[in-house]
Amino acid sequence: MAMDDNSVSAVKDKAEGCFSKGKLKEAVEAYETIRSYSDKDPRIALRLGDIYRKLGKNEEAVDAYKLAINVFIAQGFVTKAIGVCKIIMDIDPSQAAVQKKIAELYTKKGIVGEGERKAEQSRPAISQPPFVQRPAKAAEEQANRFPRTPLFSDLTRDELLTVIGKVKHQIISPGVFVFQEGDKGDSIYIVVSGILDILAKDKKGDNVILATLKEGEFFGEFGFFSNAKREASVRATSPASILEIVKSDIDDIIAKHKRVAEVLFNFYKERVVDRLMALSPIFEPMTPADRKAILARLTSKKFEQGVNIVNQGEIGDTMYLIKTGQVKVWVDDPQKGKIVMTVLEEGDFFGEIALATSKPRVANCTAVTNTELVLFSRPMIKDILAKYPDIKKILEDVIKARVADVIKAKELQSAALI
Repeated sequence: MAMDDNSVSAVKDKAEGCFSKGKLKEAVEAYETIRSYSDKDPRIALRLGDIYRKLGKNEEAVDAYKLAINVFIAQGFVTKAIGVCKIIMDIDPSQAAVQKKIAELYTKKGIVGEGERKAEQSRPAISQPPFVQRPAKAAEEQANRFPRTPLFSDLTRDELLTVIGKVKHQIISPGVFVFQEGDKGDSIYIVVSGILDILAKDKKGDNVILATLKEGEFFGEFGFFSNAKREASVRATSPASILEIVKSDIDDIIAKHKRVAEVLFNFYKERVVDRLMALSPIFEPMTPADRKAILARLTSKKFEQGVNIVNQGEIGDTMYLIKTGQVKVWVDDPQKGKIVMTVLEEGDFFGEIALATSKPRVANCTAVTNTELVLFSRPMIKDILAKYPDIKKILEDVIKARVADVIKAKELQSAALI
């Protein structure tokens, strides 16, 4: 006989009571009576898997976890599905096929990039995995309302499968730091479950909570993309499950799937460049919607160490944002020779003077290391200035400050030669 929501909830409470007291057999028996309701609440299947695993019944645990994966995918929680997949792999490494099932399920639900969607139309239909039984019409309706998951949404089946194989799953206890301020930033993380706080130290050296992270949210992307040290700490405030993607693994993935670099760049623009624009005095007046329109038009370009990016005296039509690497700004004075102005780091802008004024570049910019830049073209800036006249005044002030820096640097060089 079917149960109503209150009855199911009562059984769950009873089962959890048994579980907390260590009565695992009673707990699993209670949960089994409501197993069929996992299609609405995958936490039932997930808890069944946890209990069976504690009982040493790995085969039953894997079956329950597979059911949880099925429901998580159907509900659009791909990160949770991947997290459960990693638990299955810990139990039985021979279950690698589960990773493929997730990729098939996820892309079959319609959450793929346009290129994959077109490719799907020309491919033969793929049969449903053994542990998925869902009517075709229901699956179609589900696809229409299927939520997008950042980063994973634009991956094809094969790309997603490769990523799943590389991600690492971690369980974090309350009070434990995932990383701390000053640590090397070479991983990006996704919250599968639980709550974590982003912390930074105030002037007294005490930790202050900047933000709270919940299920499905990403963090660590700024250090990940720029190879910079962590500017904040992240600490679990409850039992948490997270996925970690290491930069070296992403490099391996890109070597196999070149298009992943494009997907990551789009993610970088959405998560990192948008934040830098929002914090920049130049772009601060813009609305989030207008920033998003500009982000869609941005491209990137790589420069090898020692290459001149812009040359003093040339007409420029591009402003740059440093994605990775360092750029030396210097002027070539006929009398005093080479004068180094500054060395710019990740997140710094340059080239705005020539772009805004159509006058020749006032300095040279050279890649100190292998460098990747985000390009802002003159048409983009023209569109921004047309809608935001205030930005023109901001740019003029920035230009005056930069020109003053050039003059000051030359004066200092002259004084040093006297």
